[in-house]
Amino acid sequence: MPKPIGYWVKELDRRLEAGFDRELGASGTTRRQWQVLNLLPATASEVDRSMAPFEPTAAPVVDVLVERGWARHDEIIELTDEGAEARADIGVRVDRLRARVVEGVSEEEYLATVQTLAKMVHNLD
Repeated sequence: MPKPIGYWVKELDRRLEAGFDRELGASGTTRRQWQVLNLLPATASEVDRSMAPFEPTAAPVVDVLVERGWARHDEIIELTDEGAEARADIGVRVDRLRARVVEGVSEEEYLATVQTLAKMVHNLD
């Protein structure tokens, strides 16, 4: 009997976390920091809304990015020049991980999977 979808969703997320740790570990960057970097520029409430499935508040992640000199936070959280450079450098590694994740998966299969998962999530609203 095949394993249920919940198993595969959790296993994929676990392996994505491990993959991000391997790819980004040397830079001292976490998956959550990468996700927030990609949301900028944005307000704190916009970042929190986008990160809600992962963190109750993204404020600690933003604080780390500010401390590293990658972001500044006034009314809008914006990337610094160093942050933009870090995002570009890290993006190369993340792209490499993403390519590995979808290896052998057609664009149609990927889109169908995402659409199916989205429907299942909405069914539980």
